[in-house]
Amino acid sequence: MIITIASFKGGVGKTTTALHLAEYLGKRRKGSKVILLDGDPNRSALSWYERGQQRAAFTVMDGDEEPSAFDHLVVDTPARTDPTELLPLASASDLLIIPSEISIFSLEATISTVSTLRSLSDDKYRILLTMLPTRGLKREVNAREALNEAELKVFNTGIKARTVYQDSALEGLSVADLRGDPATAAWNDYQALGKEIWKGWGTK
Repeated sequence: MIITIASFKGGVGKTTTALHLAEYLGKRRKGSKVILLDGDPNRSALSWYERGQQRAAFTVMDGDEEPSAFDHLVVDTPARTDPTELLPLASASDLLIIPSEISIFSLEATISTVSTLRSLSDDKYRILLTMLPTRGLKREVNAREALNEAELKVFNTGIKARTVYQDSALEGLSVADLRGDPATAAWNDYQALGKEIWKGWGTK
């Protein structure tokens, strides 16, 4: 399975999502070869991997390299993807994930690509709502309604905004490998997302 993560705005959890989906896939079936290809010029995923002394359940490779063999490949793209690049990214992937905050700026950037995304088959992409409030659902509900009105496909699962991701980045570990209730809650979010993806695309 090939999963590509692309975003139209920085700071929406693109790399965090790439890292934790790769961790989920690596932990889901031990022995499977999971590679995260770090195509972001900042090489944030590669730095994270090296800080953690390569203890993740997957391998991170520089985006300039070409993996020779894998069971699952997660591709982290540069920030602020040009909408014209969506079709080639989707055609090269089993699933294109587009993280979006529920701020008006992120939603407008996503909704502006309606014509491009509508040209994709329904199973080729999903929008992932990220950095959601941990309390109250009104803003999330409003965001989902706006995307649904634009006839865009959205994951049922959303990712809450949690400060534990900062600890995860400093340690070079996934939240699955950190202790405490905040880490457990954060990992539960990504496990729910991973299960939703596996149910829909895992057999491809």
